[in-house]
Amino acid sequence: MPTKYTDQFYVIDPFNGVTPGSTLTPQIFDFFDNDDNGIIQPNAGDTVLQPGSDPEVFNEITAVWYGDSVTVLIGGVEVEIFGATFYITGQPAIFTPYDGTILQSAEFVRSNGITPSTELPVGELGPPCFTPGTMIDTPDGARAVEALRPGDVVLTEDHGPQELLWIGSRTVRGTGRYAQVVFEDGAIGNTGELAVSPQHRMLVEGWRAELLFAADRVLVPAIALVNETSIRRVETDSVTYIHLLFRDHEIVRANGVPTESYFIGHLAAPQERATRTEVLELFPELKASMDELTMAYPALRVQEARAAWT
Repeated sequence: MPTKYTDQFYVIDPFNGVTPGSTLTPQIFDFFDNDDNGIIQPNAGDTVLQPGSDPEVFNEITAVWYGDSVTVLIGGVEVEIFGATFYITGQPAIFTPYDGTILQSAEFVRSNGITPSTELPVGELGPPCFTPGTMIDTPDGARAVEALRPGDVVLTEDHGPQELLWIGSRTVRGTGRYAQVVFEDGAIGNTGELAVSPQHRMLVEGWRAELLFAADRVLVPAIALVNETSIRRVETDSVTYIHLLFRDHEIVRANGVPTESYFIGHLAAPQERATRTEVLELFPELKASMDELTMAYPALRVQEARAAWT
């Protein structure tokens, strides 16, 4: 069944750019993963709704450039925005950020387009994060995630008390791919409502995990658990997402249920460039191990998890 995504775009082809000094204005487009595989692919039937069409016209995506960038002037400061560009039959190319940038009208400076067409893993753009108000277990009792600081000690499932190395936060528009996943009180054994980013992985166990993945415990993206009743996507004007980083990938308890910390391996992704710079400036010794660390438990992709739990 097709999955609809709504997101912010500039109408621009970063490979060719536009005249420096031109004004770029954000626009909202709907696009569709028509085979619901979690990936926007060229020439695979995925489409974009042509704005203002009546009756509605859906144009096919013919190329995807994942890794393009557009540099604009915002408040007199140059800002480089990293994202993906769609080429579409019968429409101009459109560019959407994957680095958390909230687009605004801005003066174009320059752009950079990658050469090969790739694909866009829609469900994996956002990093795993908590939201304010989430209660994290510590040796001194549960504490709100926003009250934690580097150096504080948090209880982990596998390694006991562990020191927090770094805490990061990002406030984004809480719509489209950034809309939070909300677990009602008790939906997965949680105490009180729990809200996380779509790709935040929850630790689950049971016969499906053992049968399908030969593991008694697996990490499942929150978005894959949505059932539209006790677990649902909730859009808001804005949402603040908070990362917790330990030296290893850890399982912590949030509102009483096991879930993951931020995995340092995510820092290798191009959309995490700003976060990577900040973390490695503070902890340069982590750079050597970025590509070597493993996740605490096997991690399922969105489509794998949906197949297992539906």
